Amino acid sequence: MSPVIEPYLSAIITGLLNGGFYALIALGLSLIWGVLDVVNFAQGDYMMLGCFVTFFALNLAGIDPLLSIPLSFLLIGAAGAFTEVTAIEKIMDAPMVTQIFTTFSLLLIIRYGGQTIFGASTRSVTTWYSDIVIGKGWYSALLIKVISFFVALAIAGVFFLFLKRTYTGIAIRATAQDMETANLMGIPVKRMRAIAFALGCAISAVGGSFLSLFFPIRPVMGGPFGLYMFVIVVLGGFGSMKGTIVGGLIIGVTEAVAGTALAGIAGHLKTMVVFIVFLVILVVKPSGLFGRET
Repeated sequence: MSPVIEPYLSAIITGLLNGGFYALIALGLSLIWGVLDVVNFAQGDYMMLGCFVTFFALNLAGIDPLLSIPLSFLLIGAAGAFTEVTAIEKIMDAPMVTQIFTTFSLLLIIRYGGQTIFGASTRSVTTWYSDIVIGKGWYSALLIKVISFFVALAIAGVFFLFLKRTYTGIAIRATAQDMETANLMGIPVKRMRAIAFALGCAISAVGGSFLSLFFPIRPVMGGPFGLYMFVIVVLGGFGSMKGTIVGGLIIGVTEAVAGTALAGIAGHLKTMVVFIVFLVILVVKPSGLFGRET
């Protein structure tokens, strides 16, 4: 294979692996935004909490990071349900600016509360399989990244089946389409909103548990990832789970290829390229790739 092509092909594969993770953490935001019609600025920080659940489960209880994922799902899901019932539910009929300030306040509480409790130092999760590399020749990758990619796809598949085949999932979709009609049909709308918010936080926390295996953990890490979540959800199309998956893969590949292309010049500009691609797609299709035209 040509030495010119190899690094770009490698970047595409790396981008797909990263994109699968990006899609996973963005699914939570897509669900919350689609069902509650509330922009949760704290979504990246719920992901951060998932990282810390995995870190402390390993270091305090000796629980393997992969086995701590259900714990992360349950704990952060419960925290999300509590947040929805005590805060988000109270502002459902409030002006958008009130909703924005409320979720932004949640961001500050979680982020700087976490910094106060956990400290500002960087932590990492290390296991016997953390440094295992698979592949040879022109491409290799961390085993845990490959596992994360396929688990992300599996979770997305289970999530889609849940929304399509279960009563609760169908009720959540009905609530997302029209809350008033769903309420008239006897669907417990408030309960569905709480479940949707809890699931959204829990899914992002699961992504955080995987992230902790190959990324440094800090209380302020939710910011950049939260921004990527918003880009992916808007790019894919508001309320489209399929769009979120595709959007995550596009962002992952764009970031990796741009990093390779600009490596010898200014590799740090790869994030700028991501946002240029994001803007170009929105100019061509303002509703997002799979969003409905209004």
